[in-house]
Amino acid sequence: MVILSDDEVALIRSLLTALRGIKVRDIDKAMVILAKADKRSQR
Repeated sequence: MVILSDDEVALIRSLLTALRGIKVRDIDKAMVILAKADKRSQR
């Protein structure tokens, strides 16, 4: 088991709150953009 400090717990909570607000469709768009950029950088 991992023991977290109060600061770490607050950070994880804020990250989870932010992730909860992101829509799945927005994540899919971001993945497509990153995939295109990755293909260009490999050329």
